[in-house]
Amino acid sequence: MRLFPHFSFLDFSNSYLIGPDQGGVAVLIDPGIFDAGLLRLIEDNNYYVRYVLVTHAHGSHTRGLKTLLKIYDAQIFAFNPLIQNFPTVEVREGKQQHIGEFLFEIIETPGHSDDSLCFKLNQFLFTGDTLTAGSMSKNLGYAKDTLISTIKKKLLPLDADTLIFPGHGPPSRIAIEREFNPCLQEKRLEC
Repeated sequence: MRLFPHFSFLDFSNSYLIGPDQGGVAVLIDPGIFDAGLLRLIEDNNYYVRYVLVTHAHGSHTRGLKTLLKIYDAQIFAFNPLIQNFPTVEVREGKQQHIGEFLFEIIETPGHSDDSLCFKLNQFLFTGDTLTAGSMSKNLGYAKDTLISTIKKKLLPLDADTLIFPGHGPPSRIAIEREFNPCLQEKRLEC
């Protein structure tokens, strides 16, 4: 298995391409933009995007769908039944989902948005805007409390070496976020 990150200057968002070592059918997570760089990444590694995972329906994670679906015949997996008027395969927590040759664990993480999901593949955790390195999304009031509770209950108990691949910013690890993320400490700073 190979994992390729792709960074977009539009919304400063991350997409992730996952595929077999020798090319073939691939999974793309959060196509915030579909630009020439992402197309080259896919094609130069002999991949065909057959599956798209959406952590939540905000434009910075879905804006590239229209272009992508003109090039590739791909299924979209998301919490919502429609993303930008494209039908999806609805996924929910509590079961693992075979997507291509990969087995993803689905984790519902409300707080940033009601449709937020994290996708866990082995030791890789794709968090969208739920959890980022040293921070979390900038929600207010009840949504912020919900997000903090969700992260503490569902993500921080994961294995310390689990690698976090967020929708924005650099990667991290669960152990680092447990110990150092100021938003998740008992006496947390304003996040």
